[in-house]
Amino acid sequence: MLNSQNTILPDHQEKLAEIFEHINYLIDNDKLDSAVPELLDLHYADLADFLDNASYKLYNLILPLIADKVDPQTLVWLSDAHKQAAIEAFGVGQAASLVNQLDIEDSIELIDALDHDLKEAIIAKLNAEKRQQIIEGFKYPENTVGRILEKNFVAFQEHWSVGQAIDFVRRSDIKKDFHAAIVVNNKYQPVGNILLSTLLKSGRSEPLTNLMNSDFKIAETSTELHEIAFIFKQYALTIVPVVNKKKKLVGSISIDNMIYIIEEQTESELLHLAGVNTSDIFDNLYETVKHRFPWLFVNLIAACATSLVINQFSATIEKLIILATIMPIVASMGGSAGTQAMTITVMAIVNREITSANQVKVILKEIFVCLFNGISLAIIGGGIIYLLFADTSLSLVFAGSVVINFALAGFFGAGVPIILDYFNIDPATASGVFLSTLTDALGFFTFLGLAFFFLV
Repeated sequence: MLNSQNTILPDHQEKLAEIFEHINYLIDNDKLDSAVPELLDLHYADLADFLDNASYKLYNLILPLIADKVDPQTLVWLSDAHKQAAIEAFGVGQAASLVNQLDIEDSIELIDALDHDLKEAIIAKLNAEKRQQIIEGFKYPENTVGRILEKNFVAFQEHWSVGQAIDFVRRSDIKKDFHAAIVVNNKYQPVGNILLSTLLKSGRSEPLTNLMNSDFKIAETSTELHEIAFIFKQYALTIVPVVNKKKKLVGSISIDNMIYIIEEQTESELLHLAGVNTSDIFDNLYETVKHRFPWLFVNLIAACATSLVINQFSATIEKLIILATIMPIVASMGGSAGTQAMTITVMAIVNREITSANQVKVILKEIFVCLFNGISLAIIGGGIIYLLFADTSLSLVFAGSVVINFALAGFFGAGVPIILDYFNIDPATASGVFLSTLTDALGFFTFLGLAFFFLV
C-alpha cells in the first residue's frame, strides 16, 4: 500500500504550505510539544524551507528542541543567509556534532557560509579527521573541484576480478550509495571506472579490466566548477575521479552532487544576466542592497552618458516636440533585440559552443537575424506612426532608425559577450550594462540624427 506522504501529487506545494501554516499555528499558541514531532516529520529539505521563512527569534525557540533528532542535511539545505543563525541557535557543541555527520563536501559548504569566529569555533569542536579534511578543503580556491570533492568514493584495484570487487564492497563500511566505482593501479592512480550495474551483471571470474570504461575524464583539484559542470553535461558522465598534482586519486565528483552544482551554475548565470551576484530572497535588507547596488550605479553612469547624446539634439527636439514621444520606442525595441542576441550568446559561451573559429559567424548571424526582424518591425511601426501622425517623413525616419538600431543591436548583443569573455570578464555579469548603454545611446543618436537631417 502506498504511503500518501511519499506520493507526489499535483497540489504538493499547497499541501506543504498547509502543513507549514499548521506548525506555525501550534508554535504561536505555545503548543511546542505538538509542533516538534511535526517539524521532525518533515523531509530535511522541507524543514529547511520552513526555517528559511521563519524569524530568527523562532530559531532560538524551536531548534534547541529538535537538536538531538534533526537531520544534519537540514543545515546544508538552509539558505546561506540563515545558516549562521541556525548554528548559533543550536549552539557550537551541538552544531559541531551535526557537522561531524555530514560528508566533507557538505561540511565545507556549510562552514564556508559562517563568519570567521563561528567558523573557527565549529572547526575546533570537530573530530580530528573531519577537522583535517575541512582545513585541507579550505586550502583550495573557491569554485574549484577541491572545495566540493567527495571523500566517500569506492575504488577497485585494476587486477581484481568482479568477484573480488563485490566481496570488497560487502566487507567495506560504505556509508553512501554509489552508482559507479573508480578503478586504480598500484600507484592509486585512476585508470578507468565501472558502473555498479555492469559489475552485478557480470560473472565473478571476469577481470575488471575487461569491463571498465577506459575512456573516462579526470579532474584535478584546481579545476574550476564551471569546467567540470560542462564536462558532465557534455559527456553525460556518472563519476569523475579527482587527482592531485601527482595524479594520485584523492576524491571524486559523482552525478548526485553534480546535479546541484550544475543547477547552481545555471542559477548564477541567470542572476548575473540581471546584474545580481547572488539569490538574495532570504538576505537581510542591508545585504540585499549591497549586492544589487554596484551594477545599478554603473547603470546610472551609463544612463548619464545616454542623456548626453540626447542633449546634443536638444535643439532638434525643441523644433519638433513629437520626436520626444517616439524616440524611446526606437531605443526600447533595439534593447529588446540586443538582449535576445546577448542571452543566446552568453549561454553559448557558457556551454563552450563558441570558439575562435566560429565567432565571426555567430556575430554575423545575430546581425542578420536582428536586421530581418528590424525590417519587418520597421514596416509595421512606420505604418502605425503614419496613422497616428499623418507624416510620411516621420514614418520613414522612424523606420530607418529601427532598421539601423536593430542591426547594431545584433552586432553588440553578440559581440560584447564575446569580447568580454576574451578579456576574462564574466560576460553574464557585465554584458547587460554595456549593451543597455549602447542600444539606448545609439538608438537615440540614430533616430535624432536622421530627424535632424530630414525633418528639421
